[in-house]
Amino acid sequence: MTPEDEATAHLLVAAAFHDAAAKAEEKGDRSVGDFSRAVLRRFEEQQHLEGALYDVVVTYAREHASPEDVAALRRWIAEVRS
Repeated sequence: MTPEDEATAHLLVAAAFHDAAAKAEEKGDRSVGDFSRAVLRRFEEQQHLEGALYDVVVTYAREHASPEDVAALRRWIAEVRS
């Protein structure tokens, strides 16, 4: 994993949960919006996610990021989960 992989992964985590919060707010689902923002705050503080939240980011990345960025995300996940 390179520093660029880590930076890309952090941007994708931020984008995934920011977008989730925004979409939830648009739909009037404040609880999901609050949860997404809480996940993002915790990630910013601790630099890791829990369990299936990594899968949420991978799914987001596959839909919105380039194959190279998805690969960088997967390398980062492999490193932080080992």
